Amino acid sequence: MVQSAREGSRHRGVKVFVLLCAVMTIALPAMAAKGGNTGGKGHGGGGSGGSSSCTAGTPRAAADNTYAWASPGSWGMPGQQLKYAIDVINNDVGCGSTSFVVGVLAPNGFSVSSPTSTITLGSASTGYVWASVTSPTVVADGDYPLTITVTRAGASSPSGSSTTYYKVYSSDSVAPTLFWPSPADGATISGSSYPVTVQSTDDHAVEQIDVYVDNVHESTAVCADISYKCQTYYTWPTTPGQHTATFKSHDWMGNVGVLTTTFTVG
Repeated sequence: MVQSAREGSRHRGVKVFVLLCAVMTIALPAMAAKGGNTGGKGHGGGGSGGSSSCTAGTPRAAADNTYAWASPGSWGMPGQQLKYAIDVINNDVGCGSTSFVVGVLAPNGFSVSSPTSTITLGSASTGYVWASVTSPTVVADGDYPLTITVTRAGASSPSGSSTTYYKVYSSDSVAPTLFWPSPADGATISGSSYPVTVQSTDDHAVEQIDVYVDNVHESTAVCADISYKCQTYYTWPTTPGQHTATFKSHDWMGNVGVLTTTFTVG
């Protein structure tokens, strides 16, 4: 009889245990449906229940100036200082602002300087810093590579890089070309003033463009020494009658290209 009582007590305990398990099985999904699991907040969420996330991407940096399409670099004479605009691209998504350090590695004998090498950018945004590179006063003609690096703040090594060139030349006999003048040849214009414009390219680099109206010097546009292309814009106060506009484009070797148009102010 004692053994039977013990077995009955054991069976009743098993029944109670099974019943508790069933209750817990029903209760747990109900808790989850009510948000009982508090570990599901998004990374970087700004407030309660936030769901934003931060995905770090590899930054990029490259010089946006080119001397011609698909031919990266800038032409420079021995000892000339060239400015390079370095574009920095932050490829992060949803990470807020990040600071990057930009570097320019040049061959031996070249010097590099920059007003600042650090830039802070928001996620998925771009910006730029300037870098000046000076070639040696005695150096052979040729293309000298400049390696541009970008390093995320706090990182020990660069995470992105690209290459541009300092293209040394010591002779040039080709004059710049001028095109798209305004006023165009034979044009009739009106108004109290008119924008006199022209564009110019060179096989190396344009230094400046001079504008003359009726053989009177009106303006000079000093061109940035980072590109083979340059343009000028001058607001000329008009006077009635027929006039001539003369545009003179100079390269760094003293070659001059000339373009003249004749127009009428009605």
